[in-house]
Amino acid sequence: MKEFFYPASVAVIGVSARPSNLGRNIVANLVEFGFDGIVYAVGPNGGMIETRRIYRSVGDIPDHVDLAVILTPAQTVPAMLEECGKKGIRWAIIETAGFREYTAEGHRLEEEIARIAAQYGIRFIGPNCIGAINMENGFCVPFPRLKKFIKCGDVSMITQSGGVGMSVLNLMANEGLGLNKFVSVGNMLDTDAEDMLEYLIEDPGTRLIFIYLESIRDGRRLMEIARRSPKPVLIFKANIGRLGQKIAQSHTASLTSDDKVVEAAFEQGGIIRVHDATTLGNNMKILGLPPMQGKNLAIISRSGGHAVIAADACELSGFNLAHFPESFLREIEKHFRASVIRLTNPLDLGDLFDLNLYAQIIEQTLQLPDVDGVVFLHTSLSEVENLASRQLLEHIMEMVQRYGKPVAYYLSTAASEVAYLKQNYNFPVFTQVVETIRALEISKHYHDMTQQVHNRGAIPVFQVDRAKVRGLIEQAHSEGRDLLLSEALQALDAYGIPTVASRIAHTVDEAVQAAEQIGYPAAIKIISEQISHKSDVGGVQLNLRSAEGVKAAFEDMTDRIHKAYPGARIDGVLVQSMVTGGRELILGGKQDPQFGPVALVGLGGIFVEILEEVQMRVAPVTEQEALEMIDRLRGVQILKGARGHVPSDINALVQALLRLAQLLQDFPEIQEIDINPLRVFHEQEGCCALDARMVLGERKTTTR
Repeated sequence: MKEFFYPASVAVIGVSARPSNLGRNIVANLVEFGFDGIVYAVGPNGGMIETRRIYRSVGDIPDHVDLAVILTPAQTVPAMLEECGKKGIRWAIIETAGFREYTAEGHRLEEEIARIAAQYGIRFIGPNCIGAINMENGFCVPFPRLKKFIKCGDVSMITQSGGVGMSVLNLMANEGLGLNKFVSVGNMLDTDAEDMLEYLIEDPGTRLIFIYLESIRDGRRLMEIARRSPKPVLIFKANIGRLGQKIAQSHTASLTSDDKVVEAAFEQGGIIRVHDATTLGNNMKILGLPPMQGKNLAIISRSGGHAVIAADACELSGFNLAHFPESFLREIEKHFRASVIRLTNPLDLGDLFDLNLYAQIIEQTLQLPDVDGVVFLHTSLSEVENLASRQLLEHIMEMVQRYGKPVAYYLSTAASEVAYLKQNYNFPVFTQVVETIRALEISKHYHDMTQQVHNRGAIPVFQVDRAKVRGLIEQAHSEGRDLLLSEALQALDAYGIPTVASRIAHTVDEAVQAAEQIGYPAAIKIISEQISHKSDVGGVQLNLRSAEGVKAAFEDMTDRIHKAYPGARIDGVLVQSMVTGGRELILGGKQDPQFGPVALVGLGGIFVEILEEVQMRVAPVTEQEALEMIDRLRGVQILKGARGHVPSDINALVQALLRLAQLLQDFPEIQEIDINPLRVFHEQEGCCALDARMVLGERKTTTR
């Protein structure tokens, strides 16, 4: 990927002398940004542009060319790329639109481009993109005409939308954040976001990576790359709902993802997800400082009112106000003109006007072992104070690096002074008190998330009966159906997930005999591939306490279902012992098209049906991650024994969840699993699956 950003020579294909020509903008941008390589302009009409000759074809260029930027009509791109291949060019950026995101003919053109690129060994970005920028060498090839509006820095960006990318560059420029590299990947026909991320996490000039995505090609790879990144990775994932999907299909040929899966996957990968420009800006600014490693915050303010607002925001963000030792407060009090302010945390410095003392107080605060980070709320009301405030900021910048703790700096002053600081000081400046606190919350969240990612524990591998499950799936596939209820329970049993005692019965006499063997009270459930939700059609009968009860329930059930579903095939009933006690939960999973196997857990009954109270993770799942899933359920205190109740067997629930995740990994043809309910009993008494449903997809090769 490095060659896309550091070519020694570039051919811009699609250039003419016409003022409206976009190709000439690319040449002008390379000049404007000071590209340190050689630029060749190519266009069929020849002529001159930017004091350069326009070659009529790539073949006319007398020298070797490293990279081509192509901006010609879509139907001409295959021929242009082939000409590049014959010339020996091995990297290209195809900015032309009008491919699969536009028409079926465009899809055919993409296939032709891919074939030609493979034939000549060409790696390319696009099509349907806005190009790339490298601030280190002045390589700037977007087709809009640009001025050098942003400084060189250490933030790099990957975007699937050129327009969104340009908007974020404006945001960065306004906040004084410097750009290192920018790339618009467009339709990702060859080079995708994951390829670029893999390069940027190793790129010496990049400290932080931002990605804008409308689709995810390989979610599992994205997670794995981000997980090993030593740098913060921020992603804005759009196209999360039905309305956005309609637009995206005509924009970048994207397919929507299950947004809850995306959320879980990003957290597992150590990816910070952003949803708006304000949060993005706060992330980019605060993550350049040392991390907020604990919850103890010190607030130092020149204004008492600002201190109160900050204290409220501190509580809402989950921080504690650090305890200040009495000796520390008395030392500060010596500098006050009058003892009219009660010193505490927040520390109100309204009676002090010497900004050198402010620097000393901030340093002494950073030295306190109980302080994890500082919020400094400052106001500057005159030109003289602005100059002194700049010196104070320089002291703060040095102290932050020396003590390895963040100082979130809020400043209330003239807009021109804020703009000056942002452009000339490589340090975040905030202009809203609440956003200053939220920025530190972002820092704390990122620190915690990266710690969890790096300490997630080992992936368990259980000894299971894969052959048993393989046989059940093959039998179902041969008959063109999903697993039956009885088969689904057998599959769970083969993976060590406890199931209720069950017997299959095809006749009423067999049902009675099975109930006698299992013991009363009993339950019977219909077995039919055409009926998924059995209870909705009277396919479940509970608390049967005698042979007569079983007979009556069997006959009533089969009669009712024959009337409701006259064409349904009934494969018998499953007779089960009635299980009482414990808590009802749901375990489940599915194969996500972007991320692969996903496991979920939720509280049963109304919690999952109405509140959709579930937690999910991309498999494989570690024991630590399973515990976190359970701990994040609203109502988890019920499982932990709130208000004097006996705690539930959370360890058994964890083991069942881990085994289910392994089952989904081992058999990707299992498209969906529902264990509903899973009864979890008192501590050390285990759990038991009472019902299960498994939906099969196409035959696939197992991952193990």
